[in-house]
Amino acid sequence: MTANAFSRPIFVKDEGQAVREIACVADALAFLTKWPENRRGPIHSTAVRACQAAREGRLTVDGARNAFAGFARSVHIREAGPVSVEPWMVTPRRGRMPI
Repeated sequence: MTANAFSRPIFVKDEGQAVREIACVADALAFLTKWPENRRGPIHSTAVRACQAAREGRLTVDGARNAFAGFARSVHIREAGPVSVEPWMVTPRRGRMPI
C-alpha cells in the first residue's frame, strides 16, 4: 500500500461507461486530468486542488478521497463498486442438473 492510497477505493464510470477503481491520489488525479474540459467546474477544481495538496502532504489522503468522492457524486459517475461473491456464500449443488 502506498502512502497516498485511499482507505477504501472509489468506483466510478469512465467515458466508455466502464467501472474504474480509483484507489489512490495518483489515480484520482489521472482521472480528473482526463475529465473533459467542457464538463469541468468548481467541484472538479476543488477535487484537483485537494488531490494535489494531499500529494504534497498539505492535506490528508482522506481529505482528497472525500473531495474526489464529492466530485464523482456531483457528476453522477459514482458507483457502488463490484459485487464479489466469496466461495463460502455459494451453496454447493447436489445431484444432477435437470436437462
